[in-house]
Amino acid sequence: MNRSTSAHVQLSPRGQVTLPARVRKALGIEPGDDLVILVEEGRAILEPAVVVPIERYSEERIREFEEASRMSAQEIKKARRKWRL
Repeated sequence: MNRSTSAHVQLSPRGQVTLPARVRKALGIEPGDDLVILVEEGRAILEPAVVVPIERYSEERIREFEEASRMSAQEIKKARRKWRL
């Protein structure tokens, strides 16, 4: 990235800033990308946000997890011996 890329922008009445195309290109960002704004020593710093998709589990999917995690009677007996229960 070329650190000398700069541009003059104006804050809109709604608090928005439009990043010029050459700045977006220099940063490798595209419309719809998520960014984090850090404020450090009176400066605003934009960084790409790390977005981790989450899955909302249905009741059926939760039952599948529970079934897959159940221990057999033999596994329970072995664990009790190991943990002296």
